[in-house]
Amino acid sequence: MTFRTANLVTYGRAGRFKSSMYQLSVIIPTFNRCESVVRALRALARQTYSPGDFEAVVISDGSTDRTVEEVGAISTPYRLRFIEQRNQGPSVARNLGARMATSSLLVYVDDDIEPVPEFLEEHAREHSGDTGLVLIGPQSEPKNEPMSHWIAWEHRMLRKQYANFNLGVWEPGPNNLYSGNFSVRRDHLIAVGGFNTAFTRQEDVELGFRLAHHGLHFRFNSRAIGIHRPTRSFDSWYRTPYEYGRRDVQMAREGGEERAIALARKHFQERNGLTRLLARGCIGQPLLEPAVMRSGCSAVRFGGRRVALAACSLLFNLRYLQGMCHELGGRQRLWETLAPATRASARHNSESA
Repeated sequence: MTFRTANLVTYGRAGRFKSSMYQLSVIIPTFNRCESVVRALRALARQTYSPGDFEAVVISDGSTDRTVEEVGAISTPYRLRFIEQRNQGPSVARNLGARMATSSLLVYVDDDIEPVPEFLEEHAREHSGDTGLVLIGPQSEPKNEPMSHWIAWEHRMLRKQYANFNLGVWEPGPNNLYSGNFSVRRDHLIAVGGFNTAFTRQEDVELGFRLAHHGLHFRFNSRAIGIHRPTRSFDSWYRTPYEYGRRDVQMAREGGEERAIALARKHFQERNGLTRLLARGCIGQPLLEPAVMRSGCSAVRFGGRRVALAACSLLFNLRYLQGMCHELGGRQRLWETLAPATRASARHNSESA
C-alpha cells in the first residue's frame, strides 16, 4: 500500500489551522470520479461550519483518471489531505480514512455526494452531548436534472423512506445506514473493527448491525442533506439487489445477525400481491425465472417512465429474492426462511428436537 499526500495544510479566512485535533473529519473514498469528488470538495468550502474546525480526508482507491491532478490543484479554506492506495474497494478506503483522521468524530461522504452548506453543522450539532449516536442524513436528488429510470426509482424509494422517518412511521435503524451520508465517533468505529472488507455490497448495513450491538442508536436528520448524483449503469443497478440478498443471508449465517432475515421476511410479507405471486412462481425456476427477468429489464430500458418505475420495483424485489435463493441453496430453503415467523419457529423447533 502506497500513500501520497497533497495539500496537507492550507490557509484561508479562518486563519491558521489548529495543530492538534479537528472537531470533524470528513472521509471521502473515491475511484475514477474526479469531477464529482471535486464538486464535493468545493461544496465543503461553502459550509456554514467553520473551516478551521474540520478536515477532509480523500482516499483514492487506485484511481486511474485525473483524480490526483484535479484534487491536487484545489485550494480549500479547510485542511485537505489526499491519500492513494492500490485498488482494494471502498471498505478498505473508508477504514484507512478512519485511521488517518485526526478528529474524534467521523463524517462519511461518498464521492458522488454534494453536501449542502448546513451539512456539517447539522452533523456536529446532533453529536453534541450524545456520544452513542449514529447520525444518518438524506441522499437527496438534484432538482431539474435528467436521470435514468433506475436512478429516478432509487430517489423515489429514498423519498418515501425519509418521509416515513420524519412522520415517525418508521424508526431509523442499522438497516438504514448508507455509507454516503452518516457520522459516528471514531472510537466506536474502531471498537467494532470498522467496515467489513469481505463485503462489497451491504458493507454499510453490516457495519450498522455491529454498531447497534455495540450499544449505539440511530437518528435521521432531514437537514443534513447530501445531493446525490449516482452515475451507475443499468447493469450495475441490476446487480445490486442480487448482492443485497446474498449478503443478508451471509450476515445471518456467518455473523449471527438474524435481524437481517427477520427484516427480509417482514418486507416480503408487505409486498403487493402481484410481486409475491410472481416471486413464488418464478424464483428458483430455471426456465421461468430468466424469462421474467428479461421482461422486467426490457420494461425498464424501453418503457415510458411510469412503466419503467413499476418494473424497477418488481425487478429489485425479484433480484433480491434471487440472491437469497442462491445463497440459501434453493427455492425450498428460500420459502422456508421467508415463512411467517410462527411457521419458521415451528420448523426450527422440530429440527432441534
